[in-house]
Amino acid sequence: MTGRRTRRVLLDRVPDGELTVGHFRLVEDAVADPAPGEVLTRTLYLSVDPVMRKLMANRTREPNGLNGVNSLGAGDQMRGRTVGLVEVSNDPRFAPGDLVLGWGGWQDLAVEKGDALVAIAPVAGHPLSVHLGPLGRPGITAWLGIVHTARVTESDTVLVSSAAGAVGSVAGRLAKSRGARVIGIAGGPEKCRWLVSDGGFDMAVDYKSSGFLDRLDEATPDGVSVVFESVGGAILDAALGRMRAEGRIALCGLLDAYQAGSGEAYAYRNFGLLLDRGLSLTGFRIDALTEHHPEALAELRRLLEAGALAATETVTDGLENAPAALVGLLAGRGSGKHLVAVDPRSVAGN
Repeated sequence: MTGRRTRRVLLDRVPDGELTVGHFRLVEDAVADPAPGEVLTRTLYLSVDPVMRKLMANRTREPNGLNGVNSLGAGDQMRGRTVGLVEVSNDPRFAPGDLVLGWGGWQDLAVEKGDALVAIAPVAGHPLSVHLGPLGRPGITAWLGIVHTARVTESDTVLVSSAAGAVGSVAGRLAKSRGARVIGIAGGPEKCRWLVSDGGFDMAVDYKSSGFLDRLDEATPDGVSVVFESVGGAILDAALGRMRAEGRIALCGLLDAYQAGSGEAYAYRNFGLLLDRGLSLTGFRIDALTEHHPEALAELRRLLEAGALAATETVTDGLENAPAALVGLLAGRGSGKHLVAVDPRSVAGN
């Protein structure tokens, strides 16, 4: 054994409805030596994502989860993408001191298979956590929706839900880079102001305001041709009502459904418009489109280095506060990429 110990965050109880910090438990365990082909990494940054709530919902509603594997049950360690520092390597491809992108999950130290790791390097002017945001799965998801699925062009008017989030904020920038008019939907006047002043959006609408539907009508007088959707429920229903004939919807998430109780379902009033207006709704999953990831990352890096892509972050300090970070994300607090700074001081200058 290495003699090292690690703290880990477990899902203590599977939620059926709103997630709270009481659904989690912090434990401490010994860390095994890495076997041949494995690497021991120290977690620097931990990604916090809406999909974590989906994995719990899969267990609640479908005992075997999506595709039989993607679920989190009581006692499971919380999963998650990580930026880590190699401390011990039993894989010739990695050496102590290397920086890697991995799947260490919610823990201080992780033993991972070398095949699951990707070597990364610092990006000038940005913390290493950028590899979990614009240059990570959120950025790739946004690219897959805007570029690959919806095929946005300068003739489009694009409506982005959860626009101040890690995925939506990048989706808006990508749509603008293609010359489209872009409207964001976000919660609260502060987020809406930020989307227009710093986020690159042409307009933003507050879904929490009493006149949300009227404000959405005013922001989209000629309707919208593309919807980038990650929330569902009343937000998607409102978007359907503003769509032009033959419009396209790129669907990457249904956050509203993840938080609902197992017996609840949203009744869409505008669902029939899919037929009446000849709309297309395409669900896409990042792990089913891996052949497009290199192209996506190449463009995202170009935009980031050119200053055309923001790297806004909401950072929570300390592994023990990861549950609160996820609860805050799901409640709509903060903007941009949500992450936990577990031990970033392990790397000088980060």
